[in-house]
Amino acid sequence: MSFQLHRNGQYIPCDLNKLREMARKGDLAQDEYVYDERVRTWVGASQIDEMKDAWNIGENEATVAMELSPEMLAMFDQQEAAPKAAAPAPVPMAPEPQRQSAPAPRAPEPKMVPMREEAPPPRSEPPRSDPPRSAGGGGFGGGRKSNRAHGTIEDPVMTTIKNAVCFILAILWTIKRYDEVNAFFGEKRFTWWHLLIPIWDLIVMWKFFNAIGEMAQLVGANVPNRAVVYLVGQFCTGGLLTFYLMQTDFNAIWEHMGAKKA
Repeated sequence: MSFQLHRNGQYIPCDLNKLREMARKGDLAQDEYVYDERVRTWVGASQIDEMKDAWNIGENEATVAMELSPEMLAMFDQQEAAPKAAAPAPVPMAPEPQRQSAPAPRAPEPKMVPMREEAPPPRSEPPRSDPPRSAGGGGFGGGRKSNRAHGTIEDPVMTTIKNAVCFILAILWTIKRYDEVNAFFGEKRFTWWHLLIPIWDLIVMWKFFNAIGEMAQLVGANVPNRAVVYLVGQFCTGGLLTFYLMQTDFNAIWEHMGAKKA
């Protein structure tokens, strides 16, 4: 654990042992602010649980701790531990008349450091994270999961029959699907009359078929990318299989985005 002291305009990192030693020597007042990194706030030194007994020492001990260095204390310990056998035995002396001794001078009390009234540094609040968005899943009718524009839901069987019976209805259906895809992406990606240009129409159809799979992936709808199936159905079934599968996949995407059946 670590703490910080704010002195002379600087932040001094300290651990618990250093704080207790400073309190023992009188270098740390009980009401001095200490920044406790465990709770990330400034508290009084005496408010730290491990520091409550740091100032509970005798007056003589506090005086010695302030006046004697650690080297001198170690030297005194070595002298006391030396053998006393070499010292000559003391000669008994005649008792002297008892004198009234003067009272021993009182050891000076340790000076208390006045509380430094310095405002603690401002605490910066952590940035608030945006609430997590719900991940898209499979299935229909899962609620609106995107702010993108969605199209209308139509019956795939009736769509295939009308497009097979009337070529004009097939063109109108295609134009409507291109407009819905452009509205979904918010830009004009596709132009329907490009289908009238030979060879270029194959490139446009391939990009449009892949865009359906991209739309499903963006909203999380359970729709596979069937661009190859669309293209094969366009040439092998005269577009009947493509009309049916495309309308089915569009319905799945629109329902997943929250669209209701007509």
